[in-house]
Amino acid sequence: MGISTMPVSDLRKNINAILYRLARPIFVTQHGRVKAVLLDIERYNEMLDDLEDMREACDPEIRGEAAGAREARKRGETVPLGEVLEKHGL
Repeated sequence: MGISTMPVSDLRKNINAILYRLARPIFVTQHGRVKAVLLDIERYNEMLDDLEDMREACDPEIRGEAAGAREARKRGETVPLGEVLEKHGL
């Protein structure tokens, strides 16, 4: 998959058609320099979810909690969802 670039002037002229067929990111250039990226909203949300997962995976406290939860699940122990949500302020 190659990188797509597009001058901002072309974007202005063709925004509706571009958004309709947005299958991969398009880098928008202005004066020959990349200034923005057009990205399908579903892919954007997936990337945010992935980023959050990676951040959590790097947090030693969360990794420890996850490991503990997996072990508890193997022993058949569960925690009510309400308790988990309350613990994390959700």
